[in-house]
Amino acid sequence: MIYTETVLVQDKIRAFASTVLLIVGVSPLEQLLEFFREKLVSLSMERTYAQATGRFIEWLSVRAHEFTDTPKRSLLYTAFLHDLRFGTYQAGVDAYGLNWTATSQQNAKRLTRALLEFSDWLNQRHGATMLNPIHHQASPADQLIFWRKWNKQKAASLLAHTKRRTRAEESSHRGRQARLPRDRNGFLAEAKAFPAERLDDLIWQGFINPGRKADTRPWVKYNLRDILITLLCTYGGCRPSEPLHLWVDDVYTDPDDSSIALVLVHEPTDGLVDYIDPITGSKRKTNRADFLQRFCGGRKPLTQETGRRHSGWKGCLLTHRERKAYQVFWIDKNAGRLFLTLWRMYIQYVRPVTPQVPWAFLTQDGQPLGVEGFDDSFRAAVRRIGLLPAKWAGTTSHGLRHRYGQWLNDLGLGDKEGQVAMHHLNAKSQDVYRQVGLAKVVAAIGKLTVTALPSFKDTE
Repeated sequence: MIYTETVLVQDKIRAFASTVLLIVGVSPLEQLLEFFREKLVSLSMERTYAQATGRFIEWLSVRAHEFTDTPKRSLLYTAFLHDLRFGTYQAGVDAYGLNWTATSQQNAKRLTRALLEFSDWLNQRHGATMLNPIHHQASPADQLIFWRKWNKQKAASLLAHTKRRTRAEESSHRGRQARLPRDRNGFLAEAKAFPAERLDDLIWQGFINPGRKADTRPWVKYNLRDILITLLCTYGGCRPSEPLHLWVDDVYTDPDDSSIALVLVHEPTDGLVDYIDPITGSKRKTNRADFLQRFCGGRKPLTQETGRRHSGWKGCLLTHRERKAYQVFWIDKNAGRLFLTLWRMYIQYVRPVTPQVPWAFLTQDGQPLGVEGFDDSFRAAVRRIGLLPAKWAGTTSHGLRHRYGQWLNDLGLGDKEGQVAMHHLNAKSQDVYRQVGLAKVVAAIGKLTVTALPSFKDTE
């Protein structure tokens, strides 16, 4: 059996950016790295491509010989898809040594799409070097090319069932497709929001610094850093990772009310930054990746960091086109006032004075706080007030954004307003946050009066 593994390396060709390298046996799969350089996908997508390709290569090493006969070759992708979806165990025994367990239909689709996209690219770029892996000692890339080319010539695409076809076309392909079972059930996507009645406890009890309960100085008693992030997520609708990209100069006073904070969250790489040219003294503008590289000791945006410094960026509806930033819309103006008060305390008394580190939220040793570090602190705060950090209860950091979505419902905001408030690129994306829960459905139905209810008649 051929074993594969993925490692994270720095690609010199792409200015030492982090990239995923797939090791097949003892050799790197150079073609996959070439694919990444051309496509410029995110690090998480690189992991998906590497995982899908590695799984298929391992699977081929133990099962490809079963499809040596030409009539059976078109069944190879069907067999792979089945093993990927339902696992390789039969009656508790895995005869192949793959030790695959069943996975969800969604995950199976995700991996197979990635595999087919890479293998199609291999066909286009390296198809001329294709060898028959059944009769030759071919490389893993050559095997991918061979099987994909055969599959496209002799059978329908592995995911052809997801494309639209006429009835006649569908009938002609029915016997040759590798089909995933169709799930005809739907589920209520009830939003699990942080319980509103426990928010005061979370902020003023959960974030008390250990051993500092009796201190009268707010910046000593409380973990102001994580309270500020929590306010942005709860009353501003931010995802937990987004406030971590905030720089010290990204918080202003609202021109319409100087007691309220105006917060602009910039795109981590392309967001605009103003600076004074150290040579000419003139005001200039550049993007954040360039500023970090030139003026902050070669630092990188947190989206490109790894480990505990990493913070993701899902993509947002940017309300400030020139700055490539979105504005935080406070669902309660009092939260904006509280944020500004605590922000000033945090900057003056708490935040470490660290040169060349522009991020607002730092660790005690002056390094940018990553989403993993905030989540650890948030879970500890939830436990301090007697709650269990759990997704099903809405008591994770993402449950704060769900609370914001439920408040939008309470205010009666429409889809367009909700899309802008939650910074969604697609108006439909807010549905999961604004889904009405079972309790509200029961309460609404209970208020109805049924006029057509038949009267009870005594049958005796």
